[in-house]
Amino acid sequence: MSFVPDPRPAFTLRFRHARTHRALRRAAEELGVPMNELAERAIEHELAVVGAELEEKLKAVVELLGTYRHDDLEPAVDAFARAEIEEDDPLRSRVAERVDPVGVGAAFADPVER
Repeated sequence: MSFVPDPRPAFTLRFRHARTHRALRRAAEELGVPMNELAERAIEHELAVVGAELEEKLKAVVELLGTYRHDDLEPAVDAFARAEIEEDDPLRSRVAERVDPVGVGAAFADPVER
């Protein structure tokens, strides 16, 4: 007798909340279906909803991009470049002042052996 592996993809699902696992078990028992089947159906349904939402967002982006004209590009690039030079960057890094109130840094500043 030889072992034939199951060709279906699989993964281990770890529940963050025990109550979710209990609810899945109870629902599967009430519906008379295996927990795996019910979980897969729920995942398929959620992915269909998420996929539809993503599709709508992508369509909106494509429509927005379609409103741009090539002749609008040069002035936009120029305005962006000008702002990089003329405007202060709120995220620009600054050198922090060194503060060592108890002298820990000073203790390690000089080598012990000379």
